[in-house]
Amino acid sequence: MDLIDIIHKIIQENVEAQKPTDLAIGTVIAASPLTVSINADQPPLPAEVLIVCEEATRHKVELYDQNDEHQAGVYWVHNELKTGDKVLMLRCMKGQQYLILSRL
Repeated sequence: MDLIDIIHKIIQENVEAQKPTDLAIGTVIAASPLTVSINADQPPLPAEVLIVCEEATRHKVELYDQNDEHQAGVYWVHNELKTGDKVLMLRCMKGQQYLILSRL
């Protein structure tokens, strides 16, 4: 192995050690408080490190007519995560936080 190969290997190992932002798939193992498991080798992720996008929560939607002049109604979307749901997550801050993007 020559010097350039050694430097290349060191750089690759350094990048992997930093755990740059990437996608992860998890399973909701508890809905309240929210707890998600990524794999059996790691402890489950507690609610404190999880950020949930609105589409995976219970939230309000306001509907308007075609001209956006009159409100047609306010509806609740019950889309909160449930035990057993698979979720697509974005790992952030070297694995210190996870953004739940959507349900799979």
